[in-house]
Amino acid sequence: MLDPITHGLIGIALSNLSGHPMQLTDPVFLGCTLGAMLPDLDIIAHAKGRLNYLLKHRGASHSLIALTTSALGLSTGLYLFFPTTSWSTVFFWTLIGTMSHGIMDLLNSFGAELLWPFSRKKITVDMVMLTDPVVLGSMLLSVIISLITPEFARNSSLIALAFSAIYLGFRHLGRIEIRDRLSSIYHLKEKDQVKVIPAMYHPFTWNFILFQEEHVSFGVIRNQIPSICRVLPKLTEDNLSVANALEGNVAVIFSQFTPHYHVIAHYLDNEECRVEFLDLRYWVKGDFLYTGNVYLDLNGEISHEIFHPLPKHKGVLLSY
Repeated sequence: MLDPITHGLIGIALSNLSGHPMQLTDPVFLGCTLGAMLPDLDIIAHAKGRLNYLLKHRGASHSLIALTTSALGLSTGLYLFFPTTSWSTVFFWTLIGTMSHGIMDLLNSFGAELLWPFSRKKITVDMVMLTDPVVLGSMLLSVIISLITPEFARNSSLIALAFSAIYLGFRHLGRIEIRDRLSSIYHLKEKDQVKVIPAMYHPFTWNFILFQEEHVSFGVIRNQIPSICRVLPKLTEDNLSVANALEGNVAVIFSQFTPHYHVIAHYLDNEECRVEFLDLRYWVKGDFLYTGNVYLDLNGEISHEIFHPLPKHKGVLLSY
């Protein structure tokens, strides 16, 4: 779900439930707090480029197996340095921290490979954007109160966690209401013809995807008013160019890191074909954030492929 700061604040709030003090020498406090941020060390994948980071981020490092293993290693190290609490207690609260990270990351559209290695699918419930100001604000206020009045730390953390849970519950209900209203406005018969997802930088705005008979529409709903931003031609399954493009590297990339992508075939003047891939989750300044292009020659074979990690930026040429 979240940025490392929010993850860390959630870890602090959870550690306060243990009754242990907020001290840098307390292994429970350290384990729960650091454990809540530890999975995001996969940011080191960025050293090999943004594309590598997108493919690796929230992958194996965010699985139940890795979260448990991370908690085991971190708690053991902390126990060796601060043997003031039983190892089992330190491990339990460190595990609470690491698991909180995995669970919270399911709430935004990027998702996480929680079931790796059994499944490479990134699970997501499309609830909030990357940083939610309500959750961040409530957790930050709780930590400030805990520092000023340590005797109220547990209660303030309980209130912050409960308030965040209630807020997320209301967001879920609101998303369902928006989905049903969009189905009525656009005369859609099935609920799965509408996908409501959080906007990237606007916490109280929703994006939506409509899977209609003749086309796929992407829109934004602000102040309860929906507007269509892009209308995309529906994928023709028997299109040979699209079928060939779906065998390429761009298709593998999009299938790995987004559950919502669209494919469009553009025929060029020289009769070659460009098959465009669009990640429908993120809309930034009038364009989709992640796109890709597969170029096919006159024989329908892939000549080259380009992945664009940012709009209007030079893409990454993929080997084929």
